[in-house]
Amino acid sequence: MKVGITGQTGFIGAHLYNLIELDSLFEPIVFENNYFQDDVKLREFVKQCDIIVHLAAVNRHRNPQVVYDTNIELVEKLICAMSSEGVSPHVLFSSSTQESLDSVYGGSKRVGRELFESWAEENSASFTGLIIPNVFGEFARPNHNTFIATFAHKLLHGERPTVIVDNKVQLIYVGSLCRFIASRFNIGGVNRVDVPYDFQKSVTEVLNLFEYFTEVYIKQGATPELNDINEINLFNTFRSYI
Repeated sequence: MKVGITGQTGFIGAHLYNLIELDSLFEPIVFENNYFQDDVKLREFVKQCDIIVHLAAVNRHRNPQVVYDTNIELVEKLICAMSSEGVSPHVLFSSSTQESLDSVYGGSKRVGRELFESWAEENSASFTGLIIPNVFGEFARPNHNTFIATFAHKLLHGERPTVIVDNKVQLIYVGSLCRFIASRFNIGGVNRVDVPYDFQKSVTEVLNLFEYFTEVYIKQGATPELNDINEINLFNTFRSYI
């Protein structure tokens, strides 16, 4: 099965590409961000794919309207390319639990998912809208997608992170997310799927754990005690910013 990933070089995209590249069942199709500015290249890309995982998106911008307009435009360009080529690969779309919030980003994800659903129903295609909780993992960009990356980066650079809102947060490790996405490749129909989270922690609990890692691993040069796979994943994420 030939799998294309928009946003292939991004945080989730790079992890997902590495996962499928190691699986003999899948052949990754190279995608470059400039394809969205070149109709010919974008049409050639969609024509090659049995599966497209659409991860490319703008998360933040000084002008919130740019976030909304760009994310909708990317969806519309993919739909236009598929329609022009007369192809209907299984599309999996990275949406967010922010769909239910009153935010420009969440709104762009909700509308993008609805556009793909309409396309799939009109073309008897398969579509999976993935409602994804907070994702963390190695090499996410600090001050961008996840407070976990920001906390780790700041602590390892001598800064003290600030907790603005101390909520319980549903978290999923990027490896868990990529395996879940791959598990949906062969499931047809038009589906909206709530991706299961790995665990919940408050923002302060994560900060306290990272401060413990800083004291034991960085200052003492010792290995911290880790209670479960979730703490192992958090520790590996933390030390990826050294």
